[in-house]
Amino acid sequence: MSLDQQVQPAPSGDPVDTYYGRLFGWPVRWRGGQPFLALEHGMCAVTLPKLSAAPVLTRLAATGCQGPSMVLPTQHGARVALLAETDGLIPPRDALPRDVDVLAWGTLLPLPVGTRRREVATEWLTAPDPHRRWLPSLGAILAAIPARL
Repeated sequence: MSLDQQVQPAPSGDPVDTYYGRLFGWPVRWRGGQPFLALEHGMCAVTLPKLSAAPVLTRLAATGCQGPSMVLPTQHGARVALLAETDGLIPPRDALPRDVDVLAWGTLLPLPVGTRRREVATEWLTAPDPHRRWLPSLGAILAAIPARL
């Protein structure tokens, strides 16, 4: 693994580190020039196909449980990652709807930054709000997803 592929802590004083790391308390790691959110310390993400996300986001907003969500490009099409706080054990894969995954334990999600970069086209659907820094619980997000997604 070359030096630019290794995961490194955020450069001191970097605006991305200041915003995500210091303001929200999120662990930011760097791979080359791209910042990543490290899913650790009780933080996870629920991912589902982008085409299925709108009703889930609407349900979460209606119940006051909408938190930050981002679009992630994948080899199988765009997915939406809904950030959450783990509130106990993460359910096994076979207990989740077919197209839903829960990411945790050190998974790295590319963070959207200022201008979109061609190689990593992540973007916020629901940007993190400095006035509402909490994350919804994993249970609340999973409850908003229909069993047949």
